[in-house]
Amino acid sequence: MTDQGSFIPIGQPLAFRIIEKMISTDRVGGSYLFSGPPGVGKKTAARFLAMAVNCETSTFPPCGQCVACRKILSGNHPDVWSLSPREKKQTIAIEQIRELQGGLSFPPYEGKRRVVLIDPAERLGLEAANALLVTLESPPAHTLLILITTAPYSLLTTIRSRCQLLRFTPLSKDALLEIAHRAGVRVTPDDPMLELCQGSATRLMTLLQTETEESRTEINAFLSALLTGSRSPDLIETPKWAKQRGTMEIFLERALWLTRDWIVSLEERAGREVVNKELIRDVNTDRSRASRASLLNLMDALFQSMEDLKRNAAPELIFDTLRMQMEAIVG
Repeated sequence: MTDQGSFIPIGQPLAFRIIEKMISTDRVGGSYLFSGPPGVGKKTAARFLAMAVNCETSTFPPCGQCVACRKILSGNHPDVWSLSPREKKQTIAIEQIRELQGGLSFPPYEGKRRVVLIDPAERLGLEAANALLVTLESPPAHTLLILITTAPYSLLTTIRSRCQLLRFTPLSKDALLEIAHRAGVRVTPDDPMLELCQGSATRLMTLLQTETEESRTEINAFLSALLTGSRSPDLIETPKWAKQRGTMEIFLERALWLTRDWIVSLEERAGREVVNKELIRDVNTDRSRASRASLLNLMDALFQSMEDLKRNAAPELIFDTLRMQMEAIVG
């Protein structure tokens, strides 16, 4: 049994209001483009819309309890289809679009409306995108196409122009906390992870699952040594977490935010909130030799390290190179 309201999207009030108006006025179009950063609720909203147009109670928000709602939530509704690249393929092929078009020529099996989620839409191959245009221009009756993308401008202009656009924005801290609470994950309002995830609930969950208490303590010790100018083993020895891609990614993001905090602290800017409050207190201004220019250089190095990690460079090699630049700042 679904908890009442547990399926309702969190943190996208504008998109929610637009969907509500569409349903209440019975003006749901044939094709939509849900666009926004990763992990901000686009697919959740698409599934919610599929429930709204198929709910047996015809209420808004959908009940979440009827047969149609339960099938959609479990991913077993015969009239709610998902289209994505096939296994080991990078793009959605034209054959998949032709199969889709063949299926859409028949009426829904049991729902009020057939809903197709194309995710990620930016993976449409050129031939597939051109073939899809035919369907977007004249969607079959009782059909709703929802294209989900993080890169709308990589889609053909003709694709975008035939879809009604719904924009999704990074989630607020309050929304992230509510999502974490709903998932049974414990997060405090001052947890730096809420900033590191950059408004993405998916990213937040990944960070929380990847970083252990031990690795968090060790990363904090390293960053504290950097801040205070310590020559302790925390700054000299290569830590275990620097050899693992997941924890190295977390370190780079935490170091980037800390460098930003350091600059804010040095400049004493009013109204600029420090994220890493505990670590930034460790800064000994009498011993710190870091200038704004050197910290900006460090930020550039951190961004470059992130790019190197994305290109599958060895985490330990990235760390060793970056450490030399950090040591130059510490002096």
